[in-house]
Amino acid sequence: MKGASRLPATMLVDLPNWVGDQMMAMPALNRLVEGNRCGETVLHTRPNMVRLLAVVFPEARVVASPQKASPFSSARMARDMGGPFEIGITLRNAARAKIFIRLSARWSAGSRGEGALALLSTTLEIDRSRHQVHDADPILAALGLAAANPAWRPTLPAGLKDEGEAVLRTARVDLERAIGLAPATARGETKRWPAQRFGELAIRLRERGHEPVVVIGPGEETVAEEVCTAAGGELAVVGADIDVAGLAAVTARMPVLVCNDSGPMQVAACFGIPVVAIFGPSAPSRTGPLGAQHRVLSLSLGCSPCTAPQCLLDHHDCMRGISVDKVEAAIIDLLETLSSRDL
Repeated sequence: MKGASRLPATMLVDLPNWVGDQMMAMPALNRLVEGNRCGETVLHTRPNMVRLLAVVFPEARVVASPQKASPFSSARMARDMGGPFEIGITLRNAARAKIFIRLSARWSAGSRGEGALALLSTTLEIDRSRHQVHDADPILAALGLAAANPAWRPTLPAGLKDEGEAVLRTARVDLERAIGLAPATARGETKRWPAQRFGELAIRLRERGHEPVVVIGPGEETVAEEVCTAAGGELAVVGADIDVAGLAAVTARMPVLVCNDSGPMQVAACFGIPVVAIFGPSAPSRTGPLGAQHRVLSLSLGCSPCTAPQCLLDHHDCMRGISVDKVEAAIIDLLETLSSRDL
């Protein structure tokens, strides 16, 4: 049976675990949801992403499993929804994801490796030389759908934007002067520009009349404290108690977000919020923010990208070599460019 004739159908789409990976999968999700408009689409994610996906894709049903849930318990949940599904797609590479989707659908598809040949109906090769936003293109093609559109952007509803503004006002942030600083990363300290540098940058932004706001996620309070200490005083800190929808709402209220290669960077970029992104051991060509409105800083050293959780050469020059001067200059350039467009 050709892929194009599989839709419409009952379809289960299993999303990646990490926030950044999920955000880069959004254009592909849009293709899948739109392509199955006359069918039934269920998106399987993690609890912190449920509200955002429900807002962006109201025509789909969004369900969640805990981070460490077994593939068997997740499959039981899927079957309790009336499964098995006619189509199952996993956008995760792990074997446990492929077991889950195999148990949940009659026809299943995902990336090669991790037992895929034994578990899935169709296995597809990911072209890792391209941006990650295109990783699901082979699956889309197998279903007769067009490739993901990197320029596609979801729209935040007014109510969610108001929620972001309320969070910032509660933190006593001057909304007209706010610039976001997202100093944390979920996977590996090698991807972090030093907290001391973020603190020094905050001092300079204040001197220029801006109000730096530290944007973090749950469990990242220590990094925020390090930035505040380096800045020599209190900074507004938001995000420790909000989900990804709340994070999108907060960043949407800022003209610029300064960040590492991280989940907050991908959230901002997905919704078209300009970022100044600091890259070291990861490749901007693979996971960088897409669009001309962003600024990406990378030294492109011979040892990078390495994607290692710890610097293999024990110097971390790819991040430490990016000065506060360079980041400050990129912010000013971006703000001036955005200002000129508004004239």
